[in-house]
Amino acid sequence: MRTESTGETILQVDCVTKRLGTGAAAVTAVAEIDLSVRRGEMLLVMGPSGSGKTTLLTIMGGILKPTSGRVKINGTDITSMTESQLTKIRQKEVGFVFQSFNLIEYLSTIENVEIALNFAGISGRRARKRATELLTDLGLGDRLHFKSGDLSGGERQRVSIARAIANNPCLILADEPTANLDSKHGHQVVALLRDLAKQQDRCVVIVSHDPRIVDIADRVCWLEDGRLSDHQTLDASSLAQNRLIAPAPTILERPQEREAEEVLVRKAASNGDADASS
Repeated sequence: MRTESTGETILQVDCVTKRLGTGAAAVTAVAEIDLSVRRGEMLLVMGPSGSGKTTLLTIMGGILKPTSGRVKINGTDITSMTESQLTKIRQKEVGFVFQSFNLIEYLSTIENVEIALNFAGISGRRARKRATELLTDLGLGDRLHFKSGDLSGGERQRVSIARAIANNPCLILADEPTANLDSKHGHQVVALLRDLAKQQDRCVVIVSHDPRIVDIADRVCWLEDGRLSDHQTLDASSLAQNRLIAPAPTILERPQEREAEEVLVRKAASNGDADASS
């Protein structure tokens, strides 16, 4: 199933399948996914725990390679790229927002954002100026020198968002960005992500169980057993009526989803992505 975009397509996923494991233990995490997301659009991917959401997100961001199919980011086919080429793509074209924030505890707020710029070759005063502007715009101008442990959950997620957009990526990928936040801070984070799409003309893809996001997403896709079963704009009442909204899990239930999440954090960190936004 394919959804066509009428504007400039930033993310294109063509017939993507990912199999994890070998032999009798092999499973298909995502199967024949076709998807396109345009600039200025906010897409929400929902589904039950273990449905393949995190696996799909890692493939979209160039962290996992699909077993078959093709992924394009901003017109560039990343499917056959080397790891060094993918690292550059993640640093410049993709910003990751993680459920667990992934801030470096011993660095200050501003240093956590600066390090993303450092990995992209921006340092010194330029990095300090850019980080200060981003954090101030996100309401953290008085928290620049706080350690992450001294921030609230909502503030830490805003630092994570500042880090994600530090290098001006065209694509933002958010993995359960409200899962560790209360209602107030969760709403603030979702509003910020929507602003990134609508006011800054970025492409934003969120995977989440959170029904609060449904009403402000441009489209909602339902993923189950690794397959997209629908592809349309749905509202919260219709999702609830069809029992499509499930509570956020405390653990990932399928081994392949746990593996995907571990790869997402480990590889991003090794490339400066988890601690530097990609």
